[in-house]
Amino acid sequence: MKNIKYFIPSLVIMMIIFSFSLQTGEESSGLSMAIVNWIYTHLHISISEFIVRKAAHMSEYALLSLSLIFGFYKSGFSLKYIIIDTLLVTFLYACSDEMHQLLVSGRAGQFRDVIIDTCGGMIATFLYLFYSKRRN
Repeated sequence: MKNIKYFIPSLVIMMIIFSFSLQTGEESSGLSMAIVNWIYTHLHISISEFIVRKAAHMSEYALLSLSLIFGFYKSGFSLKYIIIDTLLVTFLYACSDEMHQLLVSGRAGQFRDVIIDTCGGMIATFLYLFYSKRRN
């Protein structure tokens, strides 16, 4: 029970992801378009809304995975179980998030997004694995 404090960052990120999933399709699209417009205005790069949306998916799940790694590491898990448990929790949370979106107006839960979310988590996890192997 004392190790639960190490998972507070993960819970905060999960709540942030959940709040993004509460947005209607119109609200979510509006936020994505605001980012597309900002990138075009300030960086002079034309980018599609689809790319912005999927990059956001990958980024938020990469952060979730890194926070889970922290929690498992501080709780004394071995490297093998840190990797396995992080990827499993990331995948399962992505599945639950997409199921949640089925209940939100204008949103659709898609398995493709589960894969994209999990890939973001995998990239962060493998970067951690690479870093930890190099450090030792």
